[in-house]
Amino acid sequence: MESDQLKHDTFVNKVKDVFGPQAKSVLDAISHPRHESFRINSSGFSVEEVTGSLREFGFEIKEGPLPGSYINLSSHKGLRISSTDFFKNGAVYVQGLSSMLDVVVLDPKPGDKIMDLCASPGSKTSYIASLTGAPKNIYAVENNSVRFYSMKKNLASQGYDGVATIRSNAVSLLNRYPGFREAFDKVLVDVPCSNEGNIRFSVPEPLKFWNPRLSKKISMLQKKILASGYNMLKQGGFMVYSTCTYSPDENEAVINWALKKFPDLAPVEIKPKVRGLSYIPGFTDYKEEKLDPRISSAVRILPNDYFDGFFISLLQRRPARVL
Repeated sequence: MESDQLKHDTFVNKVKDVFGPQAKSVLDAISHPRHESFRINSSGFSVEEVTGSLREFGFEIKEGPLPGSYINLSSHKGLRISSTDFFKNGAVYVQGLSSMLDVVVLDPKPGDKIMDLCASPGSKTSYIASLTGAPKNIYAVENNSVRFYSMKKNLASQGYDGVATIRSNAVSLLNRYPGFREAFDKVLVDVPCSNEGNIRFSVPEPLKFWNPRLSKKISMLQKKILASGYNMLKQGGFMVYSTCTYSPDENEAVINWALKKFPDLAPVEIKPKVRGLSYIPGFTDYKEEKLDPRISSAVRILPNDYFDGFFISLLQRRPARVL
């Protein structure tokens, strides 16, 4: 069994390998926890009453940089929103800002038909519903039974039980629902990943579930899920591919594969102007391998006090040319 120190050194070396001169700032950032961020369920609760009550209980709350987001500046002192009755009764939903940014980049509109292809626990799905006010236009897919029913519970607690929830394998979804082919205006593909961007050395056993060999294996599944999302996307529609990990094998390499396989899929440049956000462009070369230069349109969110490490690529399926 790999020792804790050896695993720690392996992870640190990977961060240095991926980020080069920026590795020190990444390692410094993950040496302490980020502030807890959350949303308020404005469909069933008063924002003013919830924030006022939280402040009365000693929470230092400020508005976050994304629509409907708030930051708990007291989380470092042990005051957690997730431990309150407001969380238990659905008045608030704890969600990382990087996860919320995923949805903001997708830019969901009220009239859009939207697929969230790896939806549990429902964080991004419920955020989409809150921004559009149209849960009946949203489809959320999860294959694992426990995670599926947890997702349904979370959506219901936020007042979004109108979302169409489907328990299915994302890769083979079109076999069950052939009508989904080229049916969606927006598709969110936040794939299972090695979760490196959420690692913080400030918690006990931060690398307990990290496997340095996972990236190569899981990238095959990620490509299949992305392909499934592509096949559900209308011509002219937009897809977000994202992970909460650092590994280029799960990020730029997957996008590079997709751009070769689907010639009508085109990256769209992301230039988020968000307070407190630090990011760099997607890599266009890694370990002497040249990647499609358009991948620089993607963003790698760097961890800090407010955001976790994340990768986001916005892609458009270009309309067919009329001859």
